[in-house]
Amino acid sequence: MLGILFQWPTLLTLAMFPVLVWMYVRLARQEEREAFAELGEAYSDSARRVPAFVPRPAH
Repeated sequence: MLGILFQWPTLLTLAMFPVLVWMYVRLARQEEREAFAELGEAYSDSARRVPAFVPRPAH
């Protein structure tokens, strides 16, 4: 989303950016709930080790 904002900086893309980010975050949270319901503790263990949106630097 940020790339589109830089590539095509118009008032429309600037206005839509926060809306689309909000929608994608909601979708990701919904998919996370579905994955937990289907996979249970295995997904929960994985989710604790892997960050949701921003990756951690490698050691």
